[in-house]
Amino acid sequence: MDTQLEQKLDEIRETFGFFDKDGNGLIDFDEFRALLNTVNPDASVSQAAEGFSITDTNSDGYVDLDEFIAWWRNAWWEY
Repeated sequence: MDTQLEQKLDEIRETFGFFDKDGNGLIDFDEFRALLNTVNPDASVSQAAEGFSITDTNSDGYVDLDEFIAWWRNAWWEY
């Protein structure tokens, strides 16, 4: 794998771990809101809910690392 890509993935994993406050390997809605508020302090609850819904592609109520990486890499969703 490309070194630059691996470094970026490491950064994304580190960010995921920072916001996975309970360390269960999943980001729940409250953790996602904290992440979103870091990126955009003016984000509304409805924006957070929309972003969470988009990011939680398997609709299990959590964002796992793979979903998080896909969301981070796509970065098409605006806050």
